[in-house]
Amino acid sequence: MIRWVVRGILRDKTRSLFPFLVVAVGVALVVILLGFMEGILMGMLDATANLDTGHLRVVNKAFFEEEHLLPMDRALAAQRETLARLRKNSDPKIRWSPRIRWGAILDVPDENGETVSQTPVSGLAIDLFSPDSPERARLKLADSMTQGRLPRQPKEMVIGYQLAETLGIEPGKTVTLIGQSFDGGLAADNYRVVGFIRFGVFAMDKKMALIDLADAQDTFYMQDMVTDWLGFLPAGVPVSDYEKYKTSLAARLQTWRHPQAWAADDEPIVLTILDQRGLGALTNKFYIIRDVIVAIFVFLMVLVLWNAGLLNGIHRYGEMGLRLALGETHRHLLLSLLVEAFVIGVAGSIAGSVVGGGVVYYLQEVGIDMGDNFAQTGLMLSDVARGRLSVHGFVQGIVPGLTAGVLGTFIAALGIFNRSEANLFRELEVG
Repeated sequence: MIRWVVRGILRDKTRSLFPFLVVAVGVALVVILLGFMEGILMGMLDATANLDTGHLRVVNKAFFEEEHLLPMDRALAAQRETLARLRKNSDPKIRWSPRIRWGAILDVPDENGETVSQTPVSGLAIDLFSPDSPERARLKLADSMTQGRLPRQPKEMVIGYQLAETLGIEPGKTVTLIGQSFDGGLAADNYRVVGFIRFGVFAMDKKMALIDLADAQDTFYMQDMVTDWLGFLPAGVPVSDYEKYKTSLAARLQTWRHPQAWAADDEPIVLTILDQRGLGALTNKFYIIRDVIVAIFVFLMVLVLWNAGLLNGIHRYGEMGLRLALGETHRHLLLSLLVEAFVIGVAGSIAGSVVGGGVVYYLQEVGIDMGDNFAQTGLMLSDVARGRLSVHGFVQGIVPGLTAGVLGTFIAALGIFNRSEANLFRELEVG
């Protein structure tokens, strides 16, 4: 049957071309839209993970509860031992990096040492100098520099380019950090600003300073201490699996014997990126919007193909009457129409997937430069909007493409059962 149906479709393009185009365009639009939305969401999650939260985060519960105050005294000690334990007790896919979140007053003196300007800054300390550290590449620091260079030696820092404009300083200027040490005392240290960086997030460009981890430990008297352990997962890991990694690591944390350097009341907790910055609720809204959009596209395709099926059926009433007169049953006739619609749906879905996949691949590799539009939103989004190819996106496009044509044809073909063979055959005489 399928062979004869395919021959009929190829020979009579008037009954197959329009449904084919509708399915192909619908599938392509769904694949493109889902790929672009998935790319925007994952781009935001990856940027947030790289700059702030990690995909997983191990932090002292007391520090997390007062994170807005940056309580340095609630940092976790035993950096090397903690790293060894994290690697041993977590999935090998996870790459762990230590960081210190710090806050201080940045004081800019003149040539006489008198204060010219000062402002509070939110700081981040990462491993800048270790040969095997992935932090420079992860944060894309080399590509984000707007002026100057990256730190090459101790006591050098880079700051957000908008912060530099506010303070009116140039690369090479020596500034003083004034903050609170680990033990609650006053911490002050001189740093040389060697470059300005564009993080792409307004708040960070306005208030962020970046220094080496060892420098922060020295300035704030935090030898062998960090405030955060961030875990990074490979790009192919779906968002739905983050909770699984968190649960597994949290269960093992319960069996840890605390390193001797930890305080007695230290209580490490595990968080996913979705547990922080309101990203869990935002992600849920994204998936709801995505499902609504897919449902709308399916409804529109069914509606268009239903009407196409009705018009096609009207023109083919004579054919149907002849087939019924030759002994074909109503059910067999309906089945052949559904097989025909399915074959057209398969061809249209393949064509739509090729076109849609090609567009999404282009968006994934090249992207669209959004300039400053994303930076002004306050979300951690790259200036270049990218798509993301995924099996899920193709499934979401192909399944509606196949079902819409079949469902539309089924609804349209039900009218055959309401017409007698004589009436259908009379259509052939009229034609």
